[in-house]
Amino acid sequence: MHKILQLQSNLAIAVCLIVALLSVGTDPHLSSTMLLAALSLVVILGVPHGSLDVLFARQTYQLVHVTKWLKFLGFYSASSLLIIALWILVPGFFFVVFLILSAIHFSDDINLSGHQLLKLSYGFAVITFPGVIHGAELTKLYGMIIDLELAQQVVLVSRYVGLFLLPLLLTLFFIKKINIRSQIEIIAIAILFLMATPILAFTIYFCFMHSARHLVRSHFFLNGVKRQEFIYALILPTVAVIFMGLCIWYFKLTPSFEKDLIQIIFVGLAALTVPHAWVLNKAKFSKWATGSFNKID
Repeated sequence: MHKILQLQSNLAIAVCLIVALLSVGTDPHLSSTMLLAALSLVVILGVPHGSLDVLFARQTYQLVHVTKWLKFLGFYSASSLLIIALWILVPGFFFVVFLILSAIHFSDDINLSGHQLLKLSYGFAVITFPGVIHGAELTKLYGMIIDLELAQQVVLVSRYVGLFLLPLLLTLFFIKKINIRSQIEIIAIAILFLMATPILAFTIYFCFMHSARHLVRSHFFLNGVKRQEFIYALILPTVAVIFMGLCIWYFKLTPSFEKDLIQIIFVGLAALTVPHAWVLNKAKFSKWATGSFNKID
């Protein structure tokens, strides 16, 4: 493992365990202050990793002409708008499908190449573990996005799946030969999602594991990109996302502050995650990240 990746891994493990420890005995109630803090962290530390999609696309599709750039940006924007439309038209169906796609996407965070069952178990643990202990809080959270009755059913299924994955992950640790660092990362993330309130757990995971790991890997994958281009690619799309989010919030008519924030966070991430995953798949980034990258010293 590269030294920079080791540093990121150490930081993620430490932050996950510290937040989990500090969460013991605290009030899990979802407050406006917590939501604002979560949104700020997601925007500052989480969203930028998706901003690098322009560099991935340029390298993958050889975007050297304006027409090619316009075609890519048009397709990317149309994909995001389609996700928003699906949420408006069929929120329940969209929500369930997105949770499944997110689990698959998150399963690439840790190098579990060759261990497909363990990889998928980890990805779905990220989605389901919050419902094992904090079911009531998760139901309230999901109820701000979809119908409350459906939210209760989703959380119930998540709880049973999470309870099934707990012993499965431990069993696979003993059966599969994976390195100790990967085991510690999975354990730290599992403890975080089991102990911390759902919105806090996701924010910490998304910023310090998912996004941070992607940024480190991208730095090496996009080795032909100049540092100035890398920084611009991080900043400019992120600013655009912030601007669009503020516009959506301003023009929404619902008076619920907390509900608005939750919907902006969830639908915004969903609208960006689907085209983001598509770009990474076309660039064969995941295959490289769990293969060639691990040979870099």
